[in-house]
Amino acid sequence: MKKLSYLFLALLIVACSTDDNNNETQEQWLLVHTATQATATNSTTLVMPLTNDIFAFSDRPYRDYFYLNGEQYASLWDDNEETDNFYTDPPNAVLTWVDTDGVEEVEVVITDADFDGDNIIYTIENNTVTANQSFEDVSLFVDSFINMIIQESIDEIECCDNDPECEYDC
Repeated sequence: MKKLSYLFLALLIVACSTDDNNNETQEQWLLVHTATQATATNSTTLVMPLTNDIFAFSDRPYRDYFYLNGEQYASLWDDNEETDNFYTDPPNAVLTWVDTDGVEEVEVVITDADFDGDNIIYTIENNTVTANQSFEDVSLFVDSFINMIIQESIDEIECCDNDPECEYDC
């Protein structure tokens, strides 16, 4: 019994002293699309106007942020050679809105997003959104994705540092 106790203690010490903090983590990004209103044209299509750019921010331990325009944002769902993108791995999202009872929310999976120049048209999987449902004071919080997807957009936006006429706040 005494040997078993020593063995358990030795395993506990080894397990607690293992350095798991030296693993390199990939930068993950979260996205937020806000609008004053949105409409579900049917149970799988959500139309949200793009009045402001999409806000992207990185998860800890990184502390970065930037904005995506409608074309850049919708391109995250493009079918391309990337294997880690929203086309191959659609993100989870939470749609929130304000109604007479307070703040409501529904979880969805976004299988596609298109930009028509004024709106982002989302194709979603859900169980509760109904056709012709309208939403007020809407926010769509999109699940994280790895930096590889957005690196091209970041590279394009970094030009703003030297361009006073750039539309992005870099």
